[in-house]
Amino acid sequence: MERDGCYDPKVCPSKRSYLRNNNRTNQKRTRQRQEKALEQLQIEVDQPYADVTFAVLIVYRAVGVEAPIHAISGSVWRGSEQIVDIAPIHCVGMVPTGVHAYIQKMLKVLHEKYGIHKFASLERLDPQCCPIRPCIHSPEVRMSRN
Repeated sequence: MERDGCYDPKVCPSKRSYLRNNNRTNQKRTRQRQEKALEQLQIEVDQPYADVTFAVLIVYRAVGVEAPIHAISGSVWRGSEQIVDIAPIHCVGMVPTGVHAYIQKMLKVLHEKYGIHKFASLERLDPQCCPIRPCIHSPEVRMSRN
């Protein structure tokens, strides 16, 4: 196999540099093209959509499918403004049917007051974020145990 001699340092240093940096240069160019292509597009929202009332269920639970639910709460929103904060309750010691029954009670009250039939989304938060005091996951309780 014959070579053109460009790997000889005396003959062609610019071509060697080009070949050595080719991947990095192409990635940089691609990134610059993508950044130029991305533009901010703001869409006006009609008033009926801005006034949609929805509920969010907040579950305080450790990561994992089998992790027990520590506490639950919720909130009601109208557009991007929170209008109701549902007080959290501890679920420690509750069986799953008890948790489901409480969630159904929440939905019943939300339906009567706001016409909400189901939760729009579910947020999972770590039990260390539990706002109820005293709580076994709060830093104050952990400090007193030591």
